[in-house]
Amino acid sequence: MKYLLPVSLFLALAMVTNAGAVDMVSLSNDDCVKCHIDAVKDVDAHGAAHAYMGCQDCHFEHPPMGENVIPSCALCHDPGDSDHYTLENCVACHYPHHPLDIDFSSQSNVKPACLSCHPAQGKEMEAHPSMHAEMDCNACHMGHGLGEGDYLNCLDCHSGHSDEMVVADCTKCHRAHSPVEVTYADDLDSVLCASCHGGVAQDLKNSSKMHSGLNCAYCHAGEHKQITACADCHGATPHGETMHAKFPNCVDCHVDPHALAE
Repeated sequence: MKYLLPVSLFLALAMVTNAGAVDMVSLSNDDCVKCHIDAVKDVDAHGAAHAYMGCQDCHFEHPPMGENVIPSCALCHDPGDSDHYTLENCVACHYPHHPLDIDFSSQSNVKPACLSCHPAQGKEMEAHPSMHAEMDCNACHMGHGLGEGDYLNCLDCHSGHSDEMVVADCTKCHRAHSPVEVTYADDLDSVLCASCHGGVAQDLKNSSKMHSGLNCAYCHAGEHKQITACADCHGATPHGETMHAKFPNCVDCHVDPHALAE
């Protein structure tokens, strides 16, 4: 057992001596184990920092001699130290004997509690409104953490843009807390773009021009719907000033960057 720290407060048990006098005998953690072995095993295995405390550091009294049995969380978790500690009904998510094994799947409106510890995600959802931002956190996060089974992945709710897509493909473009802001790396595989833009992909495949050999992200850099200007690669006047003065828009002649005309 891990109950090694000294305790500052002790329970008292009334005992009657042979002479009829009443003596108050201090209890120890070893006495708690005699009746509460399951609770001791529970906190020893799952108690995190609580496992290093003595029973009597939290439980000051024992019925019937006292009623101060269940401590307030604020006894150790000062509301002045964290916004999270100002929340009420701590035990709705935290069971004191295994406080970090958090299951809030049965709770409603857990978002205020979540955002008190995860403000960055709250700001991200506020800056990028989406259906995800309107949902309670436990619609996706069944448990606390990022372990197996703690949260839903994209394909649990959404169909992929193609049958071949896996979750790792989804996250190359979409972030869970701002899913409609589509951003990606410069080396994004054009196959993923083709899942939604099949016509454009086919035009490029049929083209004999150099554009057909480029990744989509080369011209549509970093963000969905971003369009690189022709001059960024070809210079301001690749055909001479006179030609560009007469035809200022490249696509007037070349028609479509994905299926370039001569």
